[in-house]
Amino acid sequence: MFKTRKDAIRSSERLELTLHPTKTRIVGLWSGKEGFDFLGMHHRKIKAETSNARVYYTTQQWLTAKAEASIREVVKERLAPPSMRKHAFQEHLTWLNPKIQGWRNYYHTIYGQRKLAKLDWYILQRFTRWYAKKRQRVRWMGSFQEVKQLAKLHGLKKLL
Repeated sequence: MFKTRKDAIRSSERLELTLHPTKTRIVGLWSGKEGFDFLGMHHRKIKAETSNARVYYTTQQWLTAKAEASIREVVKERLAPPSMRKHAFQEHLTWLNPKIQGWRNYYHTIYGQRKLAKLDWYILQRFTRWYAKKRQRVRWMGSFQEVKQLAKLHGLKKLL
C-alpha cells in the first residue's frame, strides 16, 4: 500500500519484483472509484456515514463475478445432467450442503448479501428444474413451492 502510484512503481523496481502483466495492476483506492479482486473477493474503499452524520471510509468486500460463476457451475454440474435425475433429493442435499456451508463461511460479508441471496435463489431454481424434469413436468415453475417445502423439510442450507 502506497500513497502514490510513483511510490508503488519505485518500490517494485527496488525490490526487483517481476509482476505478471495480466494479473497485476496498480489500483488507486483513495478515490474509491476502483477496487481489486483477490482470493475470490472484490475489495473497494467506500465512503460511509454513521447515524450521527459522521463520515468515515471503510473497505468493503463482496463476491467477485468469477467466484459467483464458479459456484453456479458447481451447482449446475450436479443438478443439470439427465444422469443425476436417478438420485433422490436427500442425496443431492447431502452432497451440496457441505459445499454451501463452506461457501457461506468464506464469502459471507455484510456487503455481499445481495449476491449471496441471488445465489440462494439460483440453487433453489436449479433444484426446481431438476425436480420438474425428474417428475417429467413441462413447466418447472409449477414445482417451485413444492421444492421450497422439500428444501425446508430436508434442511437445505443457505448462503445468506
